[in-house]
Amino acid sequence: MPIRNHRGAAIVEFCLVLPILLVLVFAIIDFGCLVQARFIITSLAREGGNLASRDIDSGTDLITMLQSGATPLNMINSGKICISSIQAGLTAASPLPVISTTPAQLCSGNLNVASGISAGAPNLGLTAAMYGHLVFKPANQTADINGVTVVETFYEYTPITPLPNFITGIFMNNGSGVIVGSRSVYCTVPPTAGQ
Repeated sequence: MPIRNHRGAAIVEFCLVLPILLVLVFAIIDFGCLVQARFIITSLAREGGNLASRDIDSGTDLITMLQSGATPLNMINSGKICISSIQAGLTAASPLPVISTTPAQLCSGNLNVASGISAGAPNLGLTAAMYGHLVFKPANQTADINGVTVVETFYEYTPITPLPNFITGIFMNNGSGVIVGSRSVYCTVPPTAGQ
């Protein structure tokens, strides 16, 4: 008779501990996938900024290449990539940097998120220090740098486990996902003679 009581107690204890173990396993899986998505998005922004700043495969070809290189993330349906070029102030009469129209800012992807680089944003969306390097300096008759290329990557990470459905409102507003983003800013390399 005492053996039966121990077996029953073990089953009850297992039933009490099982939900906690499942929550921990689901949390570890989702956290690992979120870290992987963040790593891919950051690497994508760095590589895109590196190539775009040197005018290699710029424009839609570069965005297409970056989207295909983001596997296993679906950057077309769940992501967005924006490439912007900012030119330094050129003269004392127009000392402030401007967002380039040649090439124009280019964004691709179905995720509904706006680029942080815009004429209405403080410092065009750059840090104050970076913006300061782009302002024309009358003493030097030039800005510190010619311009910058900014690549922004965004991705909506959707959890793969049912855990967010149970904890909606704690980490995610609607349980659908969280937007992961990264930005890379590179000095624009001026074209060399003969290009």
